[in-house]
Amino acid sequence: MRLTIRRKLFFSHLLAIVLVSGCIGTYFYFSAVGSLMNSIQSRLKNSAALVSQALDAQDFAEIRQAGDTNRPAYRQAVEKLRALQKTNPDIAFLYIMRRDGDQVSFVADSDESGDQAVPGQIYQHVVPALLEGFAYPAVDNRICKDDWGYFMSGYAPIQHGEERFLVGLDMRANEVRAKFHALRMSGLMSLFISILLAMAFSRGLSRHFVSPIRSLIRRCQDIASGRLNDQVELKTGDELEQLIDAFNAMSNDLARARSIQRATQESLKRARDDLEVRVRQRTHDLQEANDRLVREVKERTALQEAREKTLADLQEALANVKLLHGLLPICAHCKKIRDDQGYWRQVEEYMSRHSDVRFSHSICPDCEKHVYYLAGLPNP
Repeated sequence: MRLTIRRKLFFSHLLAIVLVSGCIGTYFYFSAVGSLMNSIQSRLKNSAALVSQALDAQDFAEIRQAGDTNRPAYRQAVEKLRALQKTNPDIAFLYIMRRDGDQVSFVADSDESGDQAVPGQIYQHVVPALLEGFAYPAVDNRICKDDWGYFMSGYAPIQHGEERFLVGLDMRANEVRAKFHALRMSGLMSLFISILLAMAFSRGLSRHFVSPIRSLIRRCQDIASGRLNDQVELKTGDELEQLIDAFNAMSNDLARARSIQRATQESLKRARDDLEVRVRQRTHDLQEANDRLVREVKERTALQEAREKTLADLQEALANVKLLHGLLPICAHCKKIRDDQGYWRQVEEYMSRHSDVRFSHSICPDCEKHVYYLAGLPNP
């Protein structure tokens, strides 16, 4: 569903007012509930303490089982409980309980119906407040359920009971709920009145905002259609009037901006055409420079490859060359050379070991004459 601005303003203000009033109302409601609960608990605890002062544990200490209902002490205790019950219409039942270890049992009960608890009957629904009631006045912190219904109870120890006897009194849950229901109805009535007032206030406030906004909408439609020179004439005396003035000023600025825009568009068109020419020229120059660069790269690559080949050849040649250097000890007579281990070797053997030289033996002319002379042969 489409929500108009009027409805949005109405619902937003209504929601804000309802939330504020609801939070305040909730706070006071829960405060009243707490006060009422404290009041009920205080009345139950004080009533139980007051009733306990009228009882003495020694009067019914011997009442322990169902057969003790014929004892005069039991009848007196029940009559006293019923008389005390009638003094307070909020009290549903009055009863006396005994504690033996962890077990809690009835001693006397003011109930006049057939559901009356008999002496010695074990109470199965023991709550913490009940156990506390044997030592000091206590009260339930909530409504509890047992075999007789839903109640809120107060407890107090009986004098001379040595924390073994207590008197308890029950207030029916429907009476407690009736008090809370009355409080709840008052809170709901207050909330309903707050909602009605919030609706009236929100409706008037949204109407105040909508009229200027509709005028501004019409003006925006005029601006969109190209009518920039019209003006909105509306006086509200608040921020909406300032908004209307801003719209009028904006309309005038838009009219001036339109004329400037048209002049600017013409300038941009001329600049664009000139830029396209320059871009084409620059692209041509860059293409030529790129072609030159490609040629230079190819030439340098070829030169680099030639250098690398020459370097490889030189390295290969150097790898095949072994140099002899330093002083060689050589015999002055037989011309043998002494090696690093101290052995004397023939020149051919030494050079073969320390270089790639291979000797082919021959005889020079002078030696040839000498050999022939020693052999007694004529010179050739």
